[in-house]
Amino acid sequence: MSSSPGGVPLTVGGVTKRYHQTVALDNVSFAVEGGVFGLLGANGAGKSTLLKLILGLASPDQGEIKVFGVDPRRDPIEAKRQVGYLPEDLRLYERLTGHEFLEFVAGIKQAKDGAERQAALEYFGLAQRQDELIGEYSMGMKKKIGIIAALIGNPRLVLFDEPLNGLDAESMRLLRLRIEEQTLQGATFVISSHVMGFVERMCERAAVLRKGTLVIEGSPADLRAAAGMSQEPFDDVFLHFAL
Repeated sequence: MSSSPGGVPLTVGGVTKRYHQTVALDNVSFAVEGGVFGLLGANGAGKSTLLKLILGLASPDQGEIKVFGVDPRRDPIEAKRQVGYLPEDLRLYERLTGHEFLEFVAGIKQAKDGAERQAALEYFGLAQRQDELIGEYSMGMKKKIGIIAALIGNPRLVLFDEPLNGLDAESMRLLRLRIEEQTLQGATFVISSHVMGFVERMCERAAVLRKGTLVIEGSPADLRAAAGMSQEPFDDVFLHFAL
């Protein structure tokens, strides 16, 4: 897929990040030119660290990251303006209602389309519960509120860190359809997930990290070919590179 106007959605060039003696990322390079991209790896491989670097929440020790040509370190406001983010460790304001929280996020993003937010609540089955405190929501409901919040304002680049955790089968289907719809409208998604069936179905390309090093990057078919696993479950292909 061709890149969106304004540059390639995401470039990661020679990025290294250390925490004291621990090397979290070691000379990682790849580009995401559009569509849905999988960021894969076992726990501790460096995925969440890389997502934080993309968001400008931390700085690489070496290398550079560009979001539509913008360096998150040098122009963090402009970079973040392009990005929607769902963290794995989702922490919401539990003393707010679902509606109040989304209004709060919309205010930060300067997104004025209340009808869009209401439609998203309807779509994910939360319209009838939007005036209840988030602290009373189930894990799945909180995850759906987080997804809606990440998509407010139609960001051009969306980072999803384990978006399927807590979702039932129907909610996973709704999320898949929403991702497909927004990619057709030009959005780019970077998804970190351990649900390999979802990854293989959704991702046009994927990168596998192992202990902070990029092991392989390519289409799911490329990964299967490199592993010599044409028929095995994609979980086995992932583990071949991740462990």
